[in-house]
Amino acid sequence: MKLIHTFIFFILIFSLLLSPLCIASSEPTTSTDNETIKVFNTDLYLGGQDIVVNDAVNGNVFASGSTVTIKGEILGDIFVIAKSLTIDETATIHGNVFAFANDITINGKVNYDVYFLGQDFELADSGYINRDIRIFAANIKLYGSIKKDAFLFVDSVLMAENAEDIIGGNLYYTSTQESTFPEKAIIGSVKFTQYQGRTTTTGEIIAKYVKQFISNISLALVIILFAVFLAPKFTEKVNYALMKRPFVSAGIGILAIVFLPVLAFFLLFTGYLTALALVIAVLYGLILAASLAIFSLALAKSFADKWNITSKGKLILIAFLCSIVLWIVKLLPTLGTYVSLFIAVVGLGMFLTSFIKVKEKN
Repeated sequence: MKLIHTFIFFILIFSLLLSPLCIASSEPTTSTDNETIKVFNTDLYLGGQDIVVNDAVNGNVFASGSTVTIKGEILGDIFVIAKSLTIDETATIHGNVFAFANDITINGKVNYDVYFLGQDFELADSGYINRDIRIFAANIKLYGSIKKDAFLFVDSVLMAENAEDIIGGNLYYTSTQESTFPEKAIIGSVKFTQYQGRTTTTGEIIAKYVKQFISNISLALVIILFAVFLAPKFTEKVNYALMKRPFVSAGIGILAIVFLPVLAFFLLFTGYLTALALVIAVLYGLILAASLAIFSLALAKSFADKWNITSKGKLILIAFLCSIVLWIVKLLPTLGTYVSLFIAVVGLGMFLTSFIKVKEKN
């Protein structure tokens, strides 16, 4: 479980690196006969479509892209989220590898541990890992060398028939069925744990949705009650943002949903504004959680104005019904995904727009 928590932590960190990004400083260079090699005496942050790191980095590497290829020497750790990650034969990673990708191929050298969560993992013939590997993957191919232990959660493990000294320590693996390995491939012992998947019953599925419904709708109702009784002007403002300024609200929401996590991430790593980064991150999460209630409240106010309803009780009832209908629509296949995203973006935009003062024309 500790390993799972570690992966979840790094996945959350990786999710903040999705926007195109390339930041570095302190870049002395060294020349060779064929090319000039940059030396980064700092952490390196990279984002884009296809990323190649040819340089020496005296620090950590944070990379997010479709494909990421490491060819240089990294003195720290690498943190990668990508469709495909390749550690080239020329690469040496002196720290750990933390990767979340569809597939990873290691041809080079890793001096510490490898943590991977994805579909396919391959340690090529030339690949060398000086310590442990901890892998959650469907398919694993091991042809290179692992100096210490291997901890695997896997569907299948493949080694060459005549493989020798692949794993220098022990192999601990969890799978649906036990595998056989070449006699000399594993120096230590092998411990197998069978994973037995279970089919979720109809009752469990219903219970899950009921629990989600009660949780989400209860939160929406609390926010609606608070807004109607304690912040009536907020109700007017979000209604105005939705009905009179929908494109502005959507635009602000799109910018905020991308910009705020990035801002919080950079503030977190300044070392001086960590508290502010945490405040921004918490507020961001709270507003997104409240987006269903905000959107429902704005719709309810529109209906109330159209039907000349002035009663707070009826306004609350309409908002409550709107939140139920929207929650159900969010469950629909395909359409529900777009509706959820739309509500989150526009809800965030309406909340922020409500703080902008606007003078209406007579």
